[in-house]
Amino acid sequence: MAPQTTLEIAALRQLAARVLRQRAGPDAGAAAVAAAARRAGDELAPVLAPLVGVAGIDALAARAMHLAQREYPWLEKARDLEHREGLFAHVGFSLEQQDPAVAADAAAAVLATFAGLLVRLIGEPLAARLLRQAWADGFSEVATEETGA
Repeated sequence: MAPQTTLEIAALRQLAARVLRQRAGPDAGAAAVAAAARRAGDELAPVLAPLVGVAGIDALAARAMHLAQREYPWLEKARDLEHREGLFAHVGFSLEQQDPAVAADAAAAVLATFAGLLVRLIGEPLAARLLRQAWADGFSEVATEETGA
């Protein structure tokens, strides 16, 4: 399987950032960003579970966290917390401790990495369809930008 290009990674990161902004609102604090990341993850879980199962989602989330820690080493603290419900619930505490802009960047990195792993696992067409199903509003903003409406 070919590695993703920088362009594909950048596009996934932009999508994740849009989804977070839509859920957290403009000028959101770190706690709102953390809640938005949890909400975005919670929206993905029921869409992905029939295909990859809960264990698959957990494995992708753990790998996404591990990879995002290269850029945001402080995310490592999240592993020390007791298990919580939800796809990205365990990331919330670490995000809440950061500057809002840094928290938003880190949350987007984790979500984009998760999406990138999903693309590599099931292929771009199916992954795009599932991401669009979970985060339709993130894609609708792209369509609006592309049409100039």
